[in-house]
Amino acid sequence: MEVTSDVQTRKLPFVYRFITNWLVTDPNIIDKYELYDKENQPKKNYQASRHQNVPYIYLLGGRWRTIRRKPINVMSIIILIVPMVLFLVFDAKWTWRHVSPSLVILFVYFWLLSMSFFITAAVADPGIVPRNIHLPSKITHSQIAQAPEEYFYTVTLPYHYGNDGVTVKYCSTCHIWRPPRTSHCSVCNCCIINHDHHCVFLNNCVGWRTYKYFLWFLLTSVTAAGLLIVISFVEVFHYRLVDNSSVHSFHQSIREHPVSLLLAIYGCLSVVYPLLLLVFHLFLTSNNITTREYLNYVHKHPSSDYINVYDSHSVIRNLYINWWGRASSVTLVKQSDTYQPGDIRFERVQPLSSFNA
Repeated sequence: MEVTSDVQTRKLPFVYRFITNWLVTDPNIIDKYELYDKENQPKKNYQASRHQNVPYIYLLGGRWRTIRRKPINVMSIIILIVPMVLFLVFDAKWTWRHVSPSLVILFVYFWLLSMSFFITAAVADPGIVPRNIHLPSKITHSQIAQAPEEYFYTVTLPYHYGNDGVTVKYCSTCHIWRPPRTSHCSVCNCCIINHDHHCVFLNNCVGWRTYKYFLWFLLTSVTAAGLLIVISFVEVFHYRLVDNSSVHSFHQSIREHPVSLLLAIYGCLSVVYPLLLLVFHLFLTSNNITTREYLNYVHKHPSSDYINVYDSHSVIRNLYINWWGRASSVTLVKQSDTYQPGDIRFERVQPLSSFNA
């Protein structure tokens, strides 16, 4: 058998093809195997990506995505699942009978909402801008032959309230003129519209398409944690709320309901961080400013004359824009679409390195 490269072109079993090419797909290693028929089964966009140092792994045929990092998002899901399992196994029946079925229903409802919002924020396209849209000149061997000087400067767009305008900048890695409020994420190595921050707990960026789900996850998770704390403490101290209880002391109540005390402590500890984040993002959304903008222009330079040109000067309108009115369903590149050979958006082009690159 003649070997001309380190690329294997052998056919693989269907189960292996299904798992590694549809269920979980890493574009960086997909070319190692002959996983598709060029005539009958053309590549999808998520299979054809040639971008360098982009850590995305695609799930379910390109419909979901995550990054090739430590699976902290999986750990976050486990942290969410554990209290629900313990509650359903040990406390739900008692609460249903002795307190109220509505408490059980409310907790399960908000828990399901928080889980769905978390998964959506963790695996959805955060608002990635397609690459190689504004190439300055011809390409030879994945190198740009020449780049005009203006591609290395920030351009200020006019603003009708004064001289402080909206700035745009050319991304030398993605080869695009970034839309306003678009930033390049150093972790994902992509430009994200309305980039708020990269969340390590989601293993995804919080941007134009995921910020709304991130906000609602914070709200529903804090609500679910609050309900869990109330239900657990009611069960622990139920003997004080009724006259005919067979439990007569706190120690006896703990012995009979140990999981309730555990869930109460678990809820108190787990609600702190999302509650602080919720308060912080309520402040940000009421001013229609992103975390990135706040840290770069407000927090670091408190005495600067920074003007937030995106503020509508109405708290209600700002909250509506971020919590409800954002068109998060629009994606600029549908990864599950059929790849068209020669589509420059998926080709590897080396970053600009100098004016004469």
